[in-house]
Amino acid sequence: MATKKNKRHIFDILEERPELKKVNGGWADFTIELKSGIKSGDTKCWGLVDFDTYLISVEKKMEDGPARETIFHEICHLLLETFGMGGEGEGELEEYIHTSNERLTITMSRAVMMFIRLNPELAKELLF
Repeated sequence: MATKKNKRHIFDILEERPELKKVNGGWADFTIELKSGIKSGDTKCWGLVDFDTYLISVEKKMEDGPARETIFHEICHLLLETFGMGGEGEGELEEYIHTSNERLTITMSRAVMMFIRLNPELAKELLF
């Protein structure tokens, strides 16, 4: 089921245009993989970024709206890692990053701008 304006499901778009499964993170290219049964440790989750294999895994059994949000959520993990705000550990055991609202806003605005500039076609299909 598609979201507003009868957009096609993002998974259909990614299957039709496999080049959009490549995410330029600035320092490495990551690949979006659609799969079932993703886990972080023992916990089932909707998506996951593996910084060792450059893989962004996304649960393939989702409606369009949550799928788009999950893909961008995982890309935000990549962006935060790129801008020095990745934490050690996973899930609830991940360390907290202490920063000001202004520093976080600067970091995320620059990170999102970088994502859009490096991945214009993916950003267009995913966000607009």
